[in-house]
Amino acid sequence: MSTIDLIILGSLCQSPKSAYDLQKQIEARNLSRWIKIGSFTVYKKVVQYEAKGYVVSETIKNGNMPEKTLYTITPEGKEIFKGWMIKFSLAETRVFLDFNAVIVNMALIDESMANECIMNIKNSIQNTKMQIMEQLPKHKDIPLFGRTILEQQFMLLETLERWEENFEKEFEKVTGEK
Repeated sequence: MSTIDLIILGSLCQSPKSAYDLQKQIEARNLSRWIKIGSFTVYKKVVQYEAKGYVVSETIKNGNMPEKTLYTITPEGKEIFKGWMIKFSLAETRVFLDFNAVIVNMALIDESMANECIMNIKNSIQNTKMQIMEQLPKHKDIPLFGRTILEQQFMLLETLERWEENFEKEFEKVTGEK
C-alpha cells in the first residue's frame, strides 16, 4: 500500500478510467511533481488491483478508435480505499527532501563544491516556489482539495527558504572558522 495506490483507487472511485486516463489525471492534478509515477506503474497497479478483486476491467471499442480497457472499482475496492484513507490519515508525517541526502554528505566534499550544492538547493527551492506562485492564480477554479495542496507546498517552500538562509549562514560560520 502506497500513496500511489490511494491516488489511483481514489480516481477510480470518481469514475471508470483506462490506465492512460488515470495517468493523464495524475499529470493534470500536478501529482506527478511530488509522486514519481509513470504510465507503466499505473498499468501494473490496475492489473494488480484486478487480480485482488479491487477493480474489474472491460475492453471497449469506440468507432475507429483502438480498443481500450476501462477499470471500474468494485465494492471491495471501495472498502479497501476507505480503509487506506483512514490508515494514511493516521500515519506519521514524514518529510524527506531529496536534497537532505546532499546535506548529510556535505562534510565529504570541499568547500567550493559544498557552496555550489548549497546554491543549487537554494535555486531549486526558489524555482519551485516561483512555479507554484505562477500556478496558483491560474488554478483558482480548481476544487479546494487540489488548491489547498498547492498552497501547502508554497508555504512549505517559504519555510524551506528561511531554513536554507539559516543553513547558509551557519555553513559560512563553520567554514570561516577553519
